[in-house]
Amino acid sequence: MLVIPLQISPEAAFGASNGFSIPVSQEGIGHLSEFLWDYPTAGEQGAPRPVEPGPFSQSVFCASAGTYNLSHTCNTWTAEALRVAGLPISAAGVGFAGQVLDQLRPLLEPVSNTQSTH
Repeated sequence: MLVIPLQISPEAAFGASNGFSIPVSQEGIGHLSEFLWDYPTAGEQGAPRPVEPGPFSQSVFCASAGTYNLSHTCNTWTAEALRVAGLPISAAGVGFAGQVLDQLRPLLEPVSNTQSTH
């Protein structure tokens, strides 16, 4: 499992065009948090057990209880996580990021670029 600690916003780290906000209830955030913490395998101190450096600054791959294969990709896992958070997302048949994003688009609120005049 790739873990990327951020000390800046995701938009600043990866570019505003590579992220968006999804409205989720407090209860959904709690369920999502539990889902996420169920995956990493704990080391001696109870924290996720790192296995090797990741591709980004300070990122690390941690041992995980999850599996990765052609029928259960990181995108399948993401769809499952969003479903656990209470969003109407299905993981069935998801293998690619676009298949998750297509399900998310109707949930996103458009950002208004209009300026108010005084």
